[in-house]
Amino acid sequence: MKSRFSEHTVHQRNYGCRIREYIYRDLKTLVMENELLRICILADKGTDIVEFLYKPLDLDVLWHSFTAVRSPRNFVTGRMAPGTSFLDFYEGGWQELFPSINEESEHLGAPLGVHGEVCLLPWEYRIERDEPEEIKVRFQIRTPRTPYLLVKTLSLKSREATLFIEETVTNEGAEELRFMWGHHPAFGPLFLDRSCRIELPPGTPARTTANELGRFAVLPPDTAFDWPNIKGLDGRMWDVSRVPPPDSRIYQMFYLHDLPEGRYGLFNGELGARFQLRWDKRIFPILWVWAPYGGAMGYPWYGRNYNLALEPWSALPTNPAGVAEQERGIRIAAGQTLATSLEANISTN
Repeated sequence: MKSRFSEHTVHQRNYGCRIREYIYRDLKTLVMENELLRICILADKGTDIVEFLYKPLDLDVLWHSFTAVRSPRNFVTGRMAPGTSFLDFYEGGWQELFPSINEESEHLGAPLGVHGEVCLLPWEYRIERDEPEEIKVRFQIRTPRTPYLLVKTLSLKSREATLFIEETVTNEGAEELRFMWGHHPAFGPLFLDRSCRIELPPGTPARTTANELGRFAVLPPDTAFDWPNIKGLDGRMWDVSRVPPPDSRIYQMFYLHDLPEGRYGLFNGELGARFQLRWDKRIFPILWVWAPYGGAMGYPWYGRNYNLALEPWSALPTNPAGVAEQERGIRIAAGQTLATSLEANISTN
């Protein structure tokens, strides 16, 4: 039913699509929502998405770490060490990884930390559309050690349980460059449980990592296999599409390549809820799977996390120096702009 009052008289819309701006734990934070979704974004910390809540089930699909949200401005550590700049502030959720992924490295003289430059920094933003039918927010950042402009636009449409993501990267330098790019969504309870299945086409080529995962590793290192079955260290076959229970205390890490399309699903059979992510396979041809099902020991986990991350990546190996040596990664000419998009959706059976 339409109101006889003009929309212009409503100063704080609380129906349809809407946006709220907050300061949360000393960080500028935006909440974008419609009738079905509520998305919470830390604008002052990498545009981390720290809530992806499906309202009909009151269900947030993302993992929330034991560290909670910390502002990099208000946290002092006794000693910095490799990797700690990211891990000390990792609250779970969904991070943007750019222009490098995973390991610390040096590339063309620029020292780059774990998971790149943008995941700990504040981004500028502006609200581009704020209507009941659609909301749209444009975020941007210039990387301090490399000459990139990264722009990301998030939007929601009324009565659609989909977050739309559009991104561009511009090389503002005067030479051709090569970069890495990735998205790091991590899923956890109450969405993640033993009834969950990872949905990907059978037979997709996969490979375990060479990383030392400790005594709770169950898969042989650096081993090729066809999704989803692999012979484990114990000699039995593992179906790695099946999520084990929280008390399993195992640790898995592998990646898939040559995907037929940029899409996966994570389906919870008990809830009948499915999270789907779609992306541009030309930009992100690798799907990295990080699955510390209670079996990651030592700093910073100490066996406390039961979660699963399904991460579209642009390239392997896991640092820009190695990518450059192997002529991989994304090439971008001086002044060139590259564009891509992703869609994240929740549905129920």
